Amino acid sequence: MQKPVSYTKVGSDLFYLQLTWTFWALGIFLFINIARLLFFNHVDSYYSGGYISANIFMLVIGIIAINFLPYYVGNGITRKNYFVGNVLASIGLSIAIPILVYIISFFEKLIVNNVTSIVLRDKTLETAVEEVTTEIDGNVIGEVIQSIILTPFIDPGSNLVLSLALFSLHIFVFYIIGWMIGAAFYRLGVIGGLIFSATGLALILLKDSMIRLVLDIPLLQNLKVLENVPENMALPSVLIIVLVSIMLIRILTKRVPIKI
Repeated sequence: MQKPVSYTKVGSDLFYLQLTWTFWALGIFLFINIARLLFFNHVDSYYSGGYISANIFMLVIGIIAINFLPYYVGNGITRKNYFVGNVLASIGLSIAIPILVYIISFFEKLIVNNVTSIVLRDKTLETAVEEVTTEIDGNVIGEVIQSIILTPFIDPGSNLVLSLALFSLHIFVFYIIGWMIGAAFYRLGVIGGLIFSATGLALILLKDSMIRLVLDIPLLQNLKVLENVPENMALPSVLIIVLVSIMLIRILTKRVPIKI
């Protein structure tokens, strides 16, 4: 009798598969960064650029992650093991990506600073404050886009551990939100998928707002009401957002019919 496949096996398989995609994505990010170095004297470092690009990448592969479900169920693996395995894989990716981006950025700076006169710019907490307070006339869509592109940032030069931890948190949330959206489209169709897409964006905005409260960064104009949230509740609120998102994914995938 064949031994059942455990969630740890599923997690490791999904981690290495998605890590392969990550290497391709990081290579593309590096190519773009090198191209910018050839044409501009002042460019953002690979770390700063990767901080933004990784959010979009994780959102996309999170959406794709639901497509693993039919494969695993079709091969006799339970929905629970698929779910737990991919949660573990997403955590692993969220830890690995910031470290890889930082290592690449370190060597990029080492080479560029010793060979060229090009200046690589790292964001600081001050520039992050300036960016998130950019005037967008209270436009809700603009604020959503701004929240996705300009997630709260800490310069690794000022606090490497906190910077990497914040990087990991951002991309992990983007992954599970993407996964939740993909699961909603798979199970509920277009209307349900669109509703969960709006829910996911709202959760991202709320997560960023709570982090801005912790870092003392001004909130976006339409979210000023959240300034009334006690500071000691901001980080627990982020944890609640993560747990709610994961629970919604479990609900959506627990008994979902498999499409063949």
